[in-house]
Amino acid sequence: MPTFDYTCEVCGAEGREWRPKKPPRFCSRRCMSLGMAGVARGRVKYVITPEMSARIREVYRTMTGNGEVAALARELGLPRWKVTRYAVSQGWIARTRQMPDWSEKELRILEHAAHLHPKNIRKRLSAAGFCRSETAIVLKRKRMRFVQNLKGQSARQTAECFGVDVKVITRWIRLGMLNARRRGTKRTAAQGGDQWWILPKDIRAFVVDYLPEIDIRKVDKYWFVDLLAGDDATQVKPKGG
Repeated sequence: MPTFDYTCEVCGAEGREWRPKKPPRFCSRRCMSLGMAGVARGRVKYVITPEMSARIREVYRTMTGNGEVAALARELGLPRWKVTRYAVSQGWIARTRQMPDWSEKELRILEHAAHLHPKNIRKRLSAAGFCRSETAIVLKRKRMRFVQNLKGQSARQTAECFGVDVKVITRWIRLGMLNARRRGTKRTAAQGGDQWWILPKDIRAFVVDYLPEIDIRKVDKYWFVDLLAGDDATQVKPKGG
C-alpha cells in the first residue's frame, strides 16, 4: 500500500498516511465533518496544495515584514488570514498568547477609572497586579459601555450649562470652590492642557455653597432641573450643615 504526503483541506495540517489509491483530504474526523459540511453548503474551499505549502514556508522563513505575506496571498489566490492561520498551524510563526478573561476586580477598577486616559488606567491595573494593554482597555471599556454610562462632564460642558466662559469654571476649580479631577489625557498646553472631569454631586455641592456666584438667567434650565433632581441630590449638604 503506497504512502501519501497530504495537507488537510480544513486546518492545513500536513501528514503522511497509507492509502490504496489517493491521499486523504482531512487529518481527522472533525476536519472531515467540517469539510464535508462546507461542501454541502456550497462554501468556497481554500485548499492548500503541497506546492503552496512550500511557498508559504519559504516566505515565512525569509520575510522582512514588507508585505511579503500579503503579496503571497494574492499570488496563491488565498485570503491573507488563511495563509497566516496555516503558518501558525505548521509552527512557522508563534501563536498569539490568549489573554485571560477580565476578572470582577479588574472590571471594578476599569469602571471607576473609565474617565481616565487608557495609559493611566493601565497603571492602576498594574498597581493591582493586572497586566492589560491600552488597546485591550479601550476595547473593554467600549464593550462594557463604561464611557457612555460615565456620570460627569468636562469643564467646557459645565461652562456651557452655566452660561459662562470656561475660564470661569477653571477659576472656581483653582480656588477650591468646585471639586474636579483631571482625566489624564495627553493634550498639550497648546490644546488647553489635560481636561477636567466634574461629577454631578460636586456641581450640586457648588450650587448649594456658592449660589450667589451663579447667574440663574444664563443657566440651561433643563440641565439645571435634571442636576438638582439627580439620584444623589438629597445627599448634598451645605458646608457646615
